[in-house]
Amino acid sequence: MPLYRAEVYTQEGARKILRREAASENDLLRELESERCAVVSVKEEKARAWSFAGGSRRKKLSLEEQRLFCATLSSFMRSGLSLTEVLKLLQKQTRGKNLKPVYTELRESVEGGRSLAASMTALGVFRPGLVGMVESGEKSASLGEILEKAGELLQNEISLRRKIQTALTYPMLMLLVGLGVVVFLLSFVVPRLTALVIESGAELPFITKALIFVSHAVRVGVVPFAAAVALLALWMRRRNKKIALPFFREARENLTFALIFSQTGTLLRAGIPLVQALKLTEPLDPVKGRLSTVAGYIKEGYRFSQALEKEGSFPEEITTVIRVGEAGASLPETAERLGAGCWEYAQTSMQKWATLAEPLIILVMGLLVGFVVVAVLLPIFDLSSLAGR
Repeated sequence: MPLYRAEVYTQEGARKILRREAASENDLLRELESERCAVVSVKEEKARAWSFAGGSRRKKLSLEEQRLFCATLSSFMRSGLSLTEVLKLLQKQTRGKNLKPVYTELRESVEGGRSLAASMTALGVFRPGLVGMVESGEKSASLGEILEKAGELLQNEISLRRKIQTALTYPMLMLLVGLGVVVFLLSFVVPRLTALVIESGAELPFITKALIFVSHAVRVGVVPFAAAVALLALWMRRRNKKIALPFFREARENLTFALIFSQTGTLLRAGIPLVQALKLTEPLDPVKGRLSTVAGYIKEGYRFSQALEKEGSFPEEITTVIRVGEAGASLPETAERLGAGCWEYAQTSMQKWATLAEPLIILVMGLLVGFVVVAVLLPIFDLSSLAGR
C-alpha cells in the first residue's frame, strides 16, 4: 500500500506529522477523522532513489545476503524485541557493506509508518518471493517463523546452485577450450591448408567445400556475433530476464510447487484460513492468478484437492497427496511434506542434467573436431594418391 505523509492537529491542539499506509487518500482521511484529528495536508510519499553506490540504480542483494537477512532477523525477533529495535541492533552490529545500509533504510522506513514488506519493496533489492513471504508473515502475526522458513528455502537454493556449479565447472571449461580450438582451426589453419589444395587444381570433396564455407563465415562473423551476444547479455541483465531452457522446465515447476506448498503449510500451521493462506502465497507463484482461481473454487464449496484439480495446472500426484492430507485432517503437515518432496525432486532433476552435461559436451566437441580433421585430410589424401601415380 502507498505511504502518506499527513500534517494534522490533535484534539489537544498539538501539531503532528504522521506517516501511515492506506489503500487510498480518502481511506486515510476517514481514519484520521475517526481519530478526531484536524487534517491540514495529505501527500503521498514516493520511494527515494537510493542505491548502494549513490546512484539511481539499485544493486540486488545476493542469495547469501538475503538468507543472512532472514536468519538474523528471525533469530533476533524470537527474543521478543520489536521490529524497529531489531533493525536498529542489526544496523549497529552488521559489518557487511551491502546489508548495513539496507538495515538503515528499513529502520527509517518502518519508523516512518511502513510495513516491513512495503519497505523491502521500496528498496528494490529483495526478490519478490521473499517480499511476499514477509508480507504474509506480517498479516498472519508469524513473521519470525516465516522468516526462518524463508531462510531455509534460500539455503536450499544456494546449496543446489553450488552443486550444479561444481558439477558444470569442468564441462564448461572443456566447452570453452574446445570452442577455442575449433575457432582457431577454422580461422587460421583451415584457410592455409585449403588454399594449397585449391592452388593444386584438385577437385574438392563436398565436406571440404562445406568446411571452407564455415571457415569463411567464422572469420567474417565472429566479431559481430560476439558483439551481438554481449549486447544481448547486457540487455537481459538490465531487464532481469533469464534464458528458460526447456529441459529445466520440470525442475522449475517443482521448485515453484515447493515454494507454494511449503508456504501454504506454514501459514495453515499458524492458524491462517486456507483461502487467505493461498492469497498470501500468491506472490511466490510465477503463474499469475492461478492461486486466486483455486481460492475462488474453495469459496464456492470445493475442497482444496478438488480446487487444484479443477484449476488444471497442478499434476495429479500433487492433488492426490493433498486429498490424502484432507482425509487425514493433517493438511498443514501434508502441504509442508509435499513442498519438501517437490524440492528434493527438483534437486534430483537438476543434478541429473548436470551429470549428463559432461559426456554430451565431449561428444559434441569430438564431432566438431572430427569434421574438421576429415574435411582437411580428404583432399590431402587425394593429392598424395595423384602424386603417387
